[in-house]
Amino acid sequence: MSTGNPTQRAARLLTNTLNPFSIFTALYAFMAFSEAATALQAILYVAAELVAAAIVAGYVLLLRRGGRVGDFWISTRSQRTMPALVLLAAFVALLTALALLDAPDTLLRTTLSMGLASAAVAAVTLLWKASAHAAVAGHAAAAGLLVLGLPGLLFLFVLPAVLWSRVAAGAHTLPQTLAGAGVGAVFALAFLA
Repeated sequence: MSTGNPTQRAARLLTNTLNPFSIFTALYAFMAFSEAATALQAILYVAAELVAAAIVAGYVLLLRRGGRVGDFWISTRSQRTMPALVLLAAFVALLTALALLDAPDTLLRTTLSMGLASAAVAAVTLLWKASAHAAVAGHAAAAGLLVLGLPGLLFLFVLPAVLWSRVAAGAHTLPQTLAGAGVGAVFALAFLA
């Protein structure tokens, strides 16, 4: 049964749809297919990212099933440390796979900057609850425009939807979402501009 008013239900639906996994995977796939020499290489790069994402999601689902986290997005800050370390390990594994597959430099830098942005938000969250959803959306908006040009506008349009949905769902305050988006954008600019 859904709880909350229609705005909150819509916000929860939007925040679950425009989640960090889906946004990063979309950005990554766009970049893989625009940067790879062949479609087969792009498929290999995307497959590597999907495996890394599945490992992180699987770990969080196991924690959820065991009652060690309250929800999939780990709303309680004190429960985020170990999942954040697993996420960072997945980024390292993905970067290693990309290096072994001789992936394009832009794809490596995009993945590295997203991993570092995630680490920065995880570190901030130890003291103050910043939005990881917004960090990924902010990174994707900046990286999409810098690397993809006009098709990257899609990610710029996604950003305000993510910010609104996180606030309207009651998951974050506006400053927490803006801080997350800012961290993501700064890392994208630092590595891709």
